[in-house]
Amino acid sequence: MKRTILLLLMLLIVFTEANGASFSVKEVQINKVDNGYRLNARIDYALSDKAHQALSNGVPLTLKVQLVVDKVWRGFWEPSPFAQTLWFQIRYHALTELYRVVDMQSGDEQNFVTQEAALYALGEINNLPLVRLVQLIPGEAYQLRLRADLDIDSLPLPLQPLAYLGGGWKLTTGWSQWPLQP
Repeated sequence: MKRTILLLLMLLIVFTEANGASFSVKEVQINKVDNGYRLNARIDYALSDKAHQALSNGVPLTLKVQLVVDKVWRGFWEPSPFAQTLWFQIRYHALTELYRVVDMQSGDEQNFVTQEAALYALGEINNLPLVRLVQLIPGEAYQLRLRADLDIDSLPLPLQPLAYLGGGWKLTTGWSQWPLQP
C-alpha cells in the first residue's frame, strides 16, 4: 500500500513538472467599433525546458488560440454567435540562427534574433475582428472566452507520445472569460 502511494506521488510529480513554464493571458481589451467588436490581447508564452529544447533542435511548435463568444446563459442546442481558432507556428533555423513566426491564417512570416522576441510577437493580438453586432441579441449578456495552447498534435509523430505522457508539454492558459454587452 505504501509503495503504491509513493509510486502515485512520483507519477504526479512527473506529470505536473513544467519547469516554471506557463502560458497566461496578461491583457484583454474588447473594443466596440462601428458594427462589431475587435480584440486586442497580450498572451505570455513561457516554454518548458522540453519545449525549448525541441524548438532549439529544429522542431516547429504550433500554438493555437481559441476564441468563443457565447451567451452567458445559453442552452446546449444554441450555436455560438462566434467561434474561431487562430494558429501560429514558431520555428528555429539553425543555419540562419533566426526564429521564424508564422501566422497560419494569413501566411505572414516574421524573423527574430531571439526566442524571447519571437514569443513576445506571438503573444500580440491586435485589432482582431470578433463578432458583428447583428449576430448578438440586444439585452442579452454575452462573454468572450479565450484559451491558448501548445498543439501537441502538430508535433512530429515520434514526439507526440512523449508529449502526451511526459511532463512539460501540456502548456495552456486554460479558459479565461470577459463580459461582452451589446
